[in-house]
Amino acid sequence: MTRSHRTWLAVLSAWLVPASAACAQSSMTLYGVVDAGIYRLARGATSIGNIQRSYWGIKGIEDLGNGYAALFHLQSRFEIDTGRLEASGGAPLFYGESTVGVKGPFGQLRLGRAMTPMWALDWQFDPWYNFDRVASIAWQIYHPAYRTDPYRNGPLGDYNRANNGVFYDSPVARGWSVHLAANGERSKVPDANGTVESKRGLAAGVNYDDGAATFLVSAERNSVNDKTYFVGLAYGSGPTRVMASANLTDLTAASQVFLGESRRRRTSAMLAATHRIGAATFKVGVGRDFQGYGRSGATNYVSAGVSYALSRRTQVYAGLGHGRPSSEGSRTNVGMGVNHSF
Repeated sequence: MTRSHRTWLAVLSAWLVPASAACAQSSMTLYGVVDAGIYRLARGATSIGNIQRSYWGIKGIEDLGNGYAALFHLQSRFEIDTGRLEASGGAPLFYGESTVGVKGPFGQLRLGRAMTPMWALDWQFDPWYNFDRVASIAWQIYHPAYRTDPYRNGPLGDYNRANNGVFYDSPVARGWSVHLAANGERSKVPDANGTVESKRGLAAGVNYDDGAATFLVSAERNSVNDKTYFVGLAYGSGPTRVMASANLTDLTAASQVFLGESRRRRTSAMLAATHRIGAATFKVGVGRDFQGYGRSGATNYVSAGVSYALSRRTQVYAGLGHGRPSSEGSRTNVGMGVNHSF
């Protein structure tokens, strides 16, 4: 080996060693879910597409030393039948989440767009994880008529995610954790009724999970001073798990007019259970929206379904949901699909 070759080898080695060390201290993960099914909602036409969500995301983390790390999270949702972005209001590219932050002994702090604590944790009390348009009762009645971010992502606002937000998650201590969120900006553009944002959106949740029992109490106020409250409890260490939840929403007069709601207070409750037999999980739930949207009146819901795990990442499922409003005709949803995560 010539002297020049040895020199170039030394330079290459000096460049590769720090690069390898940096790679060992940081990581990036590509993940997602692809879901497709055949379903019929109420009296509509039979459709092919998402029953649950289809999405992909990228998560990254870099070790900063001394127990600290930098992180980011980007998530996008899409329609499986067309490949287009999901039609959720304004449908930004990273509708699901777009945050960057730091974590350490103090917990985790993120900035950007994400679900508030209530919406990020309420799935624990629904057999369908508030994630199924056919059978999930939570999809129909959780936090009725409440909008987390009234002025973003379409004419009605965003129901469960906040833009321009600050999000904090505490460390877990003996199963307990605290979760906080706040909106960082206010819109000066009035809605159709001339209302502008008068408050800074705030949200908080306290969660407990010891593997058998799960408990959540959460409260949230949006930028136009609507408020919503949620409590959920689930228990089951064996094949059977029982879960119950209740919601209360308190609307301002301006939001009542904007949404066409005749009632200031909206309430709902649900009782549900799951039972595992081998690779199959059976699901059932009953719920009630005590006032109902618009003129539908108080609405009772019942749903049932089953999922079967073909592998750790792939499952097939079927579901049936039935709603019976007191002032309108009943409606039934039915569907079956396949779901793969990566």
